[in-house]
Parts: sequence; structure tokens; C-alpha cells
Amino acid sequence: MRILTVGRGHARPLWHGHPWVHARSVVGERRDDVASDDDVVRVDDEEGRVIGHGFESPGSALRVRLLTWGAARPDVEALLAARVEAAVLLRQRLFPDADVTSTYRLVHAEGDRLPGLVVDRYGDVLVAQWATAAMAARRELLARQLLRTSGARTLVSRPAGYEAEEGIDEVSGAPVFELGAPCPERIEVLEAGMRLVVEPRVGQKTGHFVDQRENRLRVAELCAGRSVLDLYAGTGGFSVQALRAGADSSIAVDVSERSIARAHEHAELAGVADRFEAHAVDVREAMTLLRDQRRRFDVVVVDPPSFFPKRGEARAAWKAYRELNVKALGRVAAAGGVLATFVCSARMSASELLETVRSAARDCRRSFRVVRALEAGPDHPRAGDGDVGRYLAGWLLAVDPDEELT
Repeated sequence: MRILTVGRGHARPLWHGHPWVHARSVVGERRDDVASDDDVVRVDDEEGRVIGHGFESPGSALRVRLLTWGAARPDVEALLAARVEAAVLLRQRLFPDADVTSTYRLVHAEGDRLPGLVVDRYGDVLVAQWATAAMAARRELLARQLLRTSGARTLVSRPAGYEAEEGIDEVSGAPVFELGAPCPERIEVLEAGMRLVVEPRVGQKTGHFVDQRENRLRVAELCAGRSVLDLYAGTGGFSVQALRAGADSSIAVDVSERSIARAHEHAELAGVADRFEAHAVDVREAMTLLRDQRRRFDVVVVDPPSFFPKRGEARAAWKAYRELNVKALGRVAAAGGVLATFVCSARMSASELLETVRSAARDCRRSFRVVRALEAGPDHPRAGDGDVGRYLAGWLLAVDPDEELT
């Protein structure tokens, strides 16, 4: 087994449960005489104490994802099977009634102690993303365990975006993988009673943004009798839930024509199409047009994709989030209304997003009160210190009615 040594300044977080070993923290390598899988390594500190064992990604800046802590060498196959079973059991407890919710995150990588594996459930179909070569190499084992424990009929994989970095093609062939019954092109599922059509082979992520389920409901609670503007609307989840909760009207804006077509379909399925508009245009252009028309909305949702690059300089991203919230507050949010604003990146924390929105509010001479923090639902657990696996942050804000509009 290969043994990696991490420097003194980097061992402490690992001892406290953080699961990631960055390449820059590794100060030495050696090998002992114990046979093991090539991608499973031991991690020691500089005093020679065993921190734990994990999957190695030699070509990645994230060198090791720890599976276990302590000196005991893990039985990897048994460990993965047990953790898949635990992940499935948790979701069965969270979502016991498929007639209410049949789509959710089934496996959330480090949050379920299965680093590099994300699986979303859409009824009888599981959609997996293998983000590491180690998980991709074990995909048939994992897929069979997932189908057996969940009772789903089909598992299909989608690219995770890390294939080149991880060398996944070299390990296990093309990233598209399927097991079980043939995967349907379209599936109808339920999210808190809302009927959705998902295409598991196309679209963003695994076919639907399951992480916003609870947030759609929290926003909808404030929408009865109100007008709603849903920016970066995707397939219209915030709009449709708001209309189901009694909103007077909702306008959804997204640059993707395919997503907007699906949003129209979801409004029809919910019986709210008569109060729904959707436009496939750039969000910034839409806000300018609405300002010129002097239209403001009681509830504004701002749920953009991540503006951050995977690594490197991020100043442009921070500026983009700030400018977006300046326009949302200054151009389209009504005085006395509500703003739900989000960031989908671990590179900006919830507190940093709130400070960004505060700065934006000062720019357009608005003020607000914080109603509640928003985050991904309980099917997105977090590992270690609670920060690993956090990528979605948001705030529900009450825009004050007594500030000058500009």
C-alpha cells in the first residue's frame, strides 16, 4: 500500500474529520508490503501516526478523499456497500411517501461518506455521476448495490465534469453507463406534490435541481395573492410551486429554450398555466426591459448558475453576483416585497453572499430584513466539519417599504 505523509500544518483538519487531502499538503510518499487496491492509500502525519485511508486521485489538486480514520485497513467493497445502504435508508425515512415526493438526492458524496459519487432519484430511475476515477472503476458494484437497496429499476450515469482531470475514460471507458431496465427518455415524478417531467439523459446536472425543493416551498409560503418574478428559472420549479400556493401571477426567465419549454409543461400539469408566463431570454436583458416598463414584483427569485471558475481568479464572479443583486433590488423588486437570492458554489459562503447583497442594497439605496437562511434540503447531508458538501446558500429577504427607489 502506498503511504502519503502530510505536513504539520495540514494534518490538524484531517484529525478533526475533514475528508480532503490537497496535493500541496503532501510532503512525502513511500510504500509498505501490504497488498491493496492501487487507488487506496494510507495517509500519515509527519510523526508517523496513521490518520486514515482513502481514494487517491494522483492528477488532481484534491489528492485524497478519506474513507476511514484510524489505522485499521478498510475492506473497501464491504464499506461502500454498507454506506450505500445507509444512504438509501436515510432517504426512505426522509421521503416515506412516493405519492408526495419521488425525486431527491439519494447519495450526496462526502455527505454520505461516499466521496466522488452523486446519485439523484427520479421515481424508478437513478441518475449517477462518478466524479472520481476510484468510484468510476467500481461503478458496476455500486450500481448493483444502489438498485438492490433502493428498489429502483434503472441506473444511468451522466458526466460529472471531472472526467479528463480524473482520467476516468482510461479507467472505465466512456462516462455513459447504464444498468437495469432501459432508461426512459422522459419520467414524470413528484416534488412535494408538484408534477415534473424529467429527461434523465439531457438537461443540467442529473436532469433536475433537486437541491431547491425545500426552498421552493419556503418561498411559496409568501406568494399567495402576489406577483412573482423567477430569474434563472430553469424548468420553472419556483414559479409553479408559487402558483400552486396561490400566487396571482409568475413570470419565469431563463436563457435555455429547452428549460422554458419544460416550465410551460409543468405549469400545464399543475393547472396554473393561465397565470404563468415564461421567456427564453437573458436574465439581465429581461430585468432592463422590465425596469423600462416600470414593472416591479412582490416576490423575486434569483437563482443563477455558479459564476465561479473551478479554480483560479474569482474577482469577476464576486462582481457578477453583486451586480446581479443590484439589478434585482433596484430594478424589479417591489418595495415591501420579498427577494430570495442564491449562490451555487462552495467558493462563496452564506455570510459572504449576505454581505454581497448588503453591498448591492447600499448601491441602489434599498434596505431589507433577513427572514431566513436557505440551503439544500436534508437529502444533502454534510460531512466532517459541516462545510464539505455545502455548495448552495441563499437568503430570504424582506425588502423594506420606506426606502427611495432608484
